Amino acid sequence: MHAGNIAAGAPAWVYVLLVGLIVLGVRRLRTREMPVAVALLPSLAFLLWSLMGVAIFARTAGAVPAASAWAVGAAIGAASGVLLPDRRGLRLPGGRVRQPGSPVPLILYMSVFVVRFACGAWAAIVPASAILATAIGIAVSAAVTTRLIVGVLRWTPAPSITAA
Repeated sequence: MHAGNIAAGAPAWVYVLLVGLIVLGVRRLRTREMPVAVALLPSLAFLLWSLMGVAIFARTAGAVPAASAWAVGAAIGAASGVLLPDRRGLRLPGGRVRQPGSPVPLILYMSVFVVRFACGAWAAIVPASAILATAIGIAVSAAVTTRLIVGVLRWTPAPSITAA
């Protein structure tokens, strides 16, 4: 199957999702201060996307394989968030955070999209591998989701400045 056929055969929501991920990633190119809830929005979007994938996967492969794929990915993501923290982000007073500007989130979001898209195409082209392809896509999405959440929650508090 030609790549053009695969791209043309993808549902419209896939491209809406791609645009949303690009917007979220581009917003992370500059340093910003925001409430913690706003900083967690990309994480929540990835969580929703991965849990929708789990629900759909559970209908075809069963709840245990679907939950297991998500749990393995989540464990890897959480471990990476704990063992390799992003020390550039800061928690500020008043429930706010300072997110450093970086191209890494955009690259990460696009990478997850590409992996999930490729796994979906693989599952469609080689139906015998659909369970494996879908499990890989779900695990990658879960890993990124938990990495993002743990990363924000583990940012260090900004040093307090006291008047002399």
